[in-house]
Amino acid sequence: MKKNSVRQRSRWKRRLRIALGWIVFLAIGILVYLYFPRSLPAKPLSFQLISHRGVHQTFPLDNLQNDTCTAKIIDPPAHNFLENTIDSISEAFKHGADIVEIDIHPTTDNQLAVFHDWTIDCRTNGKGITHEQSMTSLKKLDLGYGYTADGGKTYPFRGKAIGLMPTLTEVLQTFPDRKLAINQKDKFTKTVQLVAQTLKEYPRSQRQNIYFLSGEEQFSLLQKEIPEVRQTLPSRNDIKACSLNYLGMVFSGKISESCNRTAFAMPARYLKYIPGWPSLFLSQARQVNLKVYVADVDTPEDLATVKGLPINGIVTNKIEVISPLVKR
Repeated sequence: MKKNSVRQRSRWKRRLRIALGWIVFLAIGILVYLYFPRSLPAKPLSFQLISHRGVHQTFPLDNLQNDTCTAKIIDPPAHNFLENTIDSISEAFKHGADIVEIDIHPTTDNQLAVFHDWTIDCRTNGKGITHEQSMTSLKKLDLGYGYTADGGKTYPFRGKAIGLMPTLTEVLQTFPDRKLAINQKDKFTKTVQLVAQTLKEYPRSQRQNIYFLSGEEQFSLLQKEIPEVRQTLPSRNDIKACSLNYLGMVFSGKISESCNRTAFAMPARYLKYIPGWPSLFLSQARQVNLKVYVADVDTPEDLATVKGLPINGIVTNKIEVISPLVKR
């Protein structure tokens, strides 16, 4: 019995060594495949510089939660612009943005407010859920009320941004020949209907400059009414839903139709975690015609990580800093 037991243990150890050997062999093979030096594909014919929220007060991007009030943790102000206002959008275009991303919410009086947050509590002197307000009441708010860079010791923008929340109509009227990415902050059918009604008031040439960031269902609904509208960047949910698809693309050179409807976008600080980045991933993405953008490119160091890469564009929170460097 003891001899049989010894032989059995010996066989299991041998099988385990063989299995571990195969695992190591496969791991080395995968790493070689992912990171073997390859030539990059040619640069795309076009490159888009996208300004997120226009020129605005920035804040640390790490450790943010859904309920984080980012107005209370802003960086020391380097300018006086506040996000999603006419002035901030205009300044972004002046600095060379190809597209400016803005956020919208419906209002109780059937307008579309250009504002980021789900509630008005953080940034303004108001209280409540944004889409439960009328545009008339939103126009009375002080958009700079809640901003502080020193833990509440000072509020440098209080009293300086009263009445500055624009409607989508005001933005479209102010920038008739510019490209805008409209980010739907909810999943309401009402919001899509209001966007469609609003865009129908403008010529086809202007509607061709509009990108709509939303869920697939919401985008399809809008495109039935406004076929000129396009998609561009994916939402966070899109990225999560397609993560396995992107991984599969790296190995198979194929991607599902649903995951190829929008571009791939990843913050610059996470690029090092993408399997096969940059050579293999970008080569496979080019093969399946998947556009690739890098987001949160906000410093010269961030820009250096994508310098020379054949990507389709970058998204920045600091267009005033990044645009001159890109042009140079």
